[in-house]
Amino acid sequence: MKIRSFLIIVIGTLICAIAFNIFFSPYHIVSGGLSGIAVLLNYLFNFSEALVIFILSVVLFGIGFLFLNKEDMLKSFLGSILFPLFIYLTNLVLVKLNLQIDNRLLASVIGGVLFGFGLGIIYKEGYTTGGVDIITKIFNKYFHIPFGVLTFFIDLVITFMGCIVFGLETFIYSGISIYIYSVMIDKVILGLSGNKSFYIITNKPNEVKKFIMEDLSHGVTILKGKGAYTGEERYILFVVIPTRDYYKLKDGLRNIDSNAFFVVSNSYEVGGGK
Repeated sequence: MKIRSFLIIVIGTLICAIAFNIFFSPYHIVSGGLSGIAVLLNYLFNFSEALVIFILSVVLFGIGFLFLNKEDMLKSFLGSILFPLFIYLTNLVLVKLNLQIDNRLLASVIGGVLFGFGLGIIYKEGYTTGGVDIITKIFNKYFHIPFGVLTFFIDLVITFMGCIVFGLETFIYSGISIYIYSVMIDKVILGLSGNKSFYIITNKPNEVKKFIMEDLSHGVTILKGKGAYTGEERYILFVVIPTRDYYKLKDGLRNIDSNAFFVVSNSYEVGGGK
């Protein structure tokens, strides 16, 4: 493991631990995964949250080591150990500082942002914190169930248990937190989109091409397509533009051909060409 990757995993797990101790645990935010289970068991049986996460991480890591690729499991080992360790250590410090904001909605939002950022920089390096991710990988490997479906189902079950224990209000705050940290993970991994991709089908391809090249100063790729229903051959214009030019192209396209069909998507990385 490179020193850079090691430091990023340390920083990422530390951020997650701080988010957990300041924003999740005190307000009983059941954010899915092992951290959500730890909050529940701490409330019901006064079990140490760090110890619960550590024991479950070790058990799941052992199961995963039996059924999954050994190299992939090694990428979960460090995070599985550091996360509960940092929860324990940061809790010792934070108890003395007594940091509280007395606003559960704000706690769920800020906690979601920090937790998602921490996980995002870990995932971006190709590593994980283990936990329920191991279960989803096993089910995906042997039963071919999509990761997204499994993760959503597991988080839903855990947060629903939180609803039973803490009530509907906590369930709502937990859902807000899960949504925010899921979005945050994607943003950290993919980055903010600086470009937009347009696929344009128009009856006036030459006019649109001229507008893009001369008015917006961007290149265009012309593809040949065929309508499945009509069998009619059409030209498809493909162009990638900076996000700042999005409305310029959209408005210009509408002025040239109000019946033009177009699809727009985010482009997170653009490379190659001259």
